[in-house]
Amino acid sequence: MIARSTIFFLWVICFCFLAGIDLQAQTPESLTDASSASVAVIGKVDVNLQPHGLVIEIALSAPFVPQGVRLTNPDRLVFDFPGFVPQPVNRHIPISSGPVKDLRVALFSAKPPVARVVVDSKEALSFEVKPSRDGIVIEIAFPKEGSFPAEPMRRPALFEKEQATQSSGTHKQPERLIVTSVPGSRPSAYSLQDKAKALTVEDLQALEDKAASGDPEAQTTLALAYHAAVLLKRDDAEALRLLHQAADRGFVAAEESLGIFSEKGIGMAEPAPAEALDWYKKAVQQGSLDAATNIALMYADGIGVAKDPAQAIPWFLKAAEGGDANAQYNLALIYRRGDGIAQDLKESLHWLTAAADQNLLPALLDLAGFYMHPSDGTSADINRAIHYYEKAGDLGSSRAQAILGNIFAVGMQGKPDYEQAVKWYRKAAEQGLPDAQFGLGVQYALGQGVALDLQEALRLFTAAAEQGQPGAQYDLATMYEEGKGTPADQSLAAHYYYLAADQGMPKAQFRLGRLLASNKGSRSDQVSAFKWLTLAGNSIKESSPILTDLRKSMSQPEIAEAEREVDNWRIAHPENH
Repeated sequence: MIARSTIFFLWVICFCFLAGIDLQAQTPESLTDASSASVAVIGKVDVNLQPHGLVIEIALSAPFVPQGVRLTNPDRLVFDFPGFVPQPVNRHIPISSGPVKDLRVALFSAKPPVARVVVDSKEALSFEVKPSRDGIVIEIAFPKEGSFPAEPMRRPALFEKEQATQSSGTHKQPERLIVTSVPGSRPSAYSLQDKAKALTVEDLQALEDKAASGDPEAQTTLALAYHAAVLLKRDDAEALRLLHQAADRGFVAAEESLGIFSEKGIGMAEPAPAEALDWYKKAVQQGSLDAATNIALMYADGIGVAKDPAQAIPWFLKAAEGGDANAQYNLALIYRRGDGIAQDLKESLHWLTAAADQNLLPALLDLAGFYMHPSDGTSADINRAIHYYEKAGDLGSSRAQAILGNIFAVGMQGKPDYEQAVKWYRKAAEQGLPDAQFGLGVQYALGQGVALDLQEALRLFTAAAEQGQPGAQYDLATMYEEGKGTPADQSLAAHYYYLAADQGMPKAQFRLGRLLASNKGSRSDQVSAFKWLTLAGNSIKESSPILTDLRKSMSQPEIAEAEREVDNWRIAHPENH
């Protein structure tokens, strides 16, 4: 069966499975064991710390360069090696350097053999995989310290929005908010950094001439150009000199920039939070809402000052009342959580709406989620939720687009609208969002909103499955098992069932167990079948008779081995039971 597993983000929780293609199950004659001659080996793994990153050297017995995938919640890098087994199996290498926590090497799948290397981290990392004489080299770059965040130039908000509760009841890790300046305001540090990054060679001479003549806006822009190092070699000392010249003339964007430089220690021996507060306060006296927000964030997060949410509130209020969308959003979170102030959901909704009305993306998503699942006891308002999700989707949010696809596909607004579902799924799928690729694949598999196209469904399921989407892994496995849209391939079916089963999907555990149990000639498959059917047994009643028959054909040592594997899996996956 093709099934839809709907995953909503932020505050949205919607569980539904849609019946689909009539895929008649076939009992495979056998699962072919991989011969030892065809299995390659992952050997020695060396981890070398560098000044600005990590180099991992992996010895391979056969040439292969993995693609590598970034996964989140938690952040990690995953490198799969099909046709390889690790020797020795299940290595764990503690690292604890920069954002990298550890490295794990394990046998991900025994049949077909797939080894997996996982780099656990505290944040998203960039990486590059290169072939070497003896195998591969994975180069991981650590984020540079002492620089502004990625565009736009604004430090993340300290109060983090809550994410969706998944079916397991766990919360996704919060993502950081990047804020923007108030449209139509006078030049700010953030708008001038954008200008600095957009400079061309033709602009540079005129800018330097204006800065030399004492123009404070030109001095600030040139300073940020030195910091951004787009056209000029990075020179934070020169940037500070120019900023001080502009600040001496009372130029507010220079004061804001000096606040940021001081807070982060850019061009300095170390951060200077007291100086940052002084510069921010000077900017606030000239009406800078950005500076007021940054002061609030320092107190809210305890950056260089004692953490004090109550002290942050008046600064957030000052900026929020002046129209700063970021402050409005943070204030909404403060009132919702009762941080340093009495919880007030009505006041939270007021500020959340104010921020959303300025098209602040996190506020749009949170407000849409609120109307989908109100937290104040009122009834859901699906039409309002759709309104705000559409605004977020039009701004390019792949999450909003995927949620809209789910809403229209299941008919939460009254009845299904498959054409709208396809429209929104496609927008998010084109951005590489696995849940949207899965959703769009289901539409092609069912012929809803588009012509039925199993080959396109297979392509989309594969793209989502390779990013870890369990529903796509399961549906892809059923297509390979039953030869729908592709020639039947029991090994690939087992591979994708395993990926979904290992994420705790009971029906994948059942289908994998049933598939492996049919291979009577393989002891290892019988043991694995017992394991997966046992794990599926609490949810899939059809597991019981197959497990009973399997037990009759297994020896007591084989059963004991399978039971140990069940226990080990449950220990490793406490969230799944």
